[in-house]
Amino acid sequence: MDEQSKEHFSSQVHEEEDFFLDEDDLIDLEEYLQGDDVSRTQPTSDPNESFRRLLAGPSVEKVHKLSIGELDRHKINEIIYESSKAKKKRDAAITKRIEVILAKYKFIRDQDLTFERNIADNMISDLENTRDLTQCICHVDMDAFYASVEELENPELKKIPMAVGGMSMLCTSNYLARKYGVRSAMPGFIALKLCPDLKIIPLHFPKYRAASEKVRDVFRKYDPHFVPMSLDEAHLNLTEYLQTTDLTPYQLVEQIRREIFEATQLTASAGIACNKTLSKICSDINKPNGQYYLPIDRASVMSFVKDLRVRKIPGVGRVTERVLEALGVKTCGDIYTHRAILYKLLSHTSFQFLLRSYLGISDTTLNTHTERKSISTERTFSAMSEPNQLLEKLKELSISLEKDMEKAGVM
Repeated sequence: MDEQSKEHFSSQVHEEEDFFLDEDDLIDLEEYLQGDDVSRTQPTSDPNESFRRLLAGPSVEKVHKLSIGELDRHKINEIIYESSKAKKKRDAAITKRIEVILAKYKFIRDQDLTFERNIADNMISDLENTRDLTQCICHVDMDAFYASVEELENPELKKIPMAVGGMSMLCTSNYLARKYGVRSAMPGFIALKLCPDLKIIPLHFPKYRAASEKVRDVFRKYDPHFVPMSLDEAHLNLTEYLQTTDLTPYQLVEQIRREIFEATQLTASAGIACNKTLSKICSDINKPNGQYYLPIDRASVMSFVKDLRVRKIPGVGRVTERVLEALGVKTCGDIYTHRAILYKLLSHTSFQFLLRSYLGISDTTLNTHTERKSISTERTFSAMSEPNQLLEKLKELSISLEKDMEKAGVM
């Protein structure tokens, strides 16, 4: 898999990972309790049901958003659960962590937390001073990009549920397949259980790169320093361009999306806001083939994030969502309500991340060049257990890595 093809898979994994909780939040909690009875804080809900939700991920939410019920949400959960029982051990460990955090929560919730609340309020005040409302950031996300490129070449694929990828991992799926709960980063064999009629198309990255380059040609007109997140999405800073036109931010992004379609016959969705995080969240609101503009003022931002589910925040994955929900935090507004408890429970880094999310404050700088600290190679391959097969695969990866290092000039 070359660098540009890996770019997409890295983006898909990034969507699923938890970057909120660091290890400081998850170690030594039992020591803190000093023998406090953890068992009395065990969740009363069925742990298997929790595991079903964890595995289903965005599948059930996407089906609900599409407003079509070829498979109801419970059925989707059940199929994914039955296909993924091997992961129950990991979920048990996560559940244990949550139980320990809940035990700590019960230990401190009735304490006088005035001191902690004052610290949190001071942190909020300091963060407010960093709020930047001078920039107009746009996140553009192509709609079912890889599947749409395949449909351009073969329009018959539009009539059937279809996904791009392989049995071990899907890259994306068309919207017909999504009605069945099929989603990106899902193993193909699970997708086929959700949708037995699903047609899986192998990856053709030369086609995707060619289409992506046409999209990027459009981006360059409006922001020469745009930052691609993968082949199918990018951040643009439209602040400077807006100074040269009478178009509003909304009208300008409509124009960008129109030019993308004219160049590629592919649709794109977009979000416009004052920073990267909010623009990315907004780009998902009116998908597919739509856009959302969040006015660039503090009142609009605070109103928007108040009822925003924490799971929508980039960096909050399914594990973190479970932890926060166990503490009564479901929306960004809940972060403020529970700020004293969260300050007491979490590390400084994690707590500050949550406060920034509550305030709708994020980076407005688009970094196009960062120092590369590592180099890697990867392959997607079918399951194998024989030592000689694994050694052969390791050798293959090592040779590929060596070639990449030579190209990068680090050998």
